[in-house]
Amino acid sequence: MWVVLFGFGTFFLNYATLVPVGEGMGLTTVTAGSILTIMMVAVVGVQPVASILNSRFGPRHALGIALILQGISNIVGLVDGSPIAVLLTASIIGGLGFGVLVVSGTAVVPSTVVPSRLGRALGYFGATTAGATALGAPTGLWLIEVIPPVGLRWVGCVLIVVALPALLLIPKTQRSLESSASEYSTENTGNLTGRRFSGLVIVLLPVAIAMTAFGLILAFGPLDNKTSAAEFIVTMQVLAIIGRFLASSALDHRTGKSVMVGAIILALIGLASTALLSGGLELYLAMVVLGFGIGSIQAASLVLCFEQAGNANHGSVAWNMTFDIGLGFAGLVGGFGFTYWGAAATYGVCATALLLTGMLFVMYFRGQRRV
Repeated sequence: MWVVLFGFGTFFLNYATLVPVGEGMGLTTVTAGSILTIMMVAVVGVQPVASILNSRFGPRHALGIALILQGISNIVGLVDGSPIAVLLTASIIGGLGFGVLVVSGTAVVPSTVVPSRLGRALGYFGATTAGATALGAPTGLWLIEVIPPVGLRWVGCVLIVVALPALLLIPKTQRSLESSASEYSTENTGNLTGRRFSGLVIVLLPVAIAMTAFGLILAFGPLDNKTSAAEFIVTMQVLAIIGRFLASSALDHRTGKSVMVGAIILALIGLASTALLSGGLELYLAMVVLGFGIGSIQAASLVLCFEQAGNANHGSVAWNMTFDIGLGFAGLVGGFGFTYWGAAATYGVCATALLLTGMLFVMYFRGQRRV
């Protein structure tokens, strides 16, 4: 939890400020948004490899590699050179580090508790990662107003240095992870049957849409006018932490499917309200509902991914890849959507997509009960 607290905080400090930093360096919103997407492509692309690193070298070394890559990313950002080359290189390296971090960190969680308490353990872990994001994103937006971009890179370096000592407390080997994963697994081979694969895809579709909306608000704000964006982001993030923890705790007593349906409904209400409202107290309330809904989706979908995949490592890779695909897609959607459609239409499209994927989720699992 200590490692991911600072690792996630560093990444989202850079994620939230990438677009304004790019614009300050002379890049267009579309170009900066595209670099954001490329960074998330690196995050997603490395995750299958991260699972191999975790299995072969153990969680201590895998997480060490993740932190070192993120540190190198911040150092590259200090180089004086072509803006697009520096920003792109730093973003790709940072994305690779974050991809290893999320897979290794999430896959270790089931090894810490018995399966019946997995929901609560994921709640603590999720609250930590969401808390790091909640601090990193708005802090970055605030810092970019008071210090130059180079200062942000130094802050990132300091956060990585603070995280490194905790690696000594992480086991070198993966023995405990493997035993827990096989205990939790309903298919010890980890092979996905056709039905399991279909269920996994159905679970992950709403996650992808929810994380796209999440990334849009982090990187572009809920309004065309970015004034006070940090306050809206903080509101959403705090409720995402609360939602993820409470939903994770509820998963020890309720089914993942029932929690997921309620979470999708809440996120849909919040997202539709974000598209329709123009600011003020009502928009803050929309951020409350949206944040709670997205946090609950994260909690419920992660447990469902473990169930559908039948293996902790495979479930972690699938969930984290979807999580980061959504964040990466937000760069393209926001870059083009905010430029050509405006915030209201962009969030309206996301709400429609979440509605459709939520309906598909309900129909699929209702049909599964009849089989």
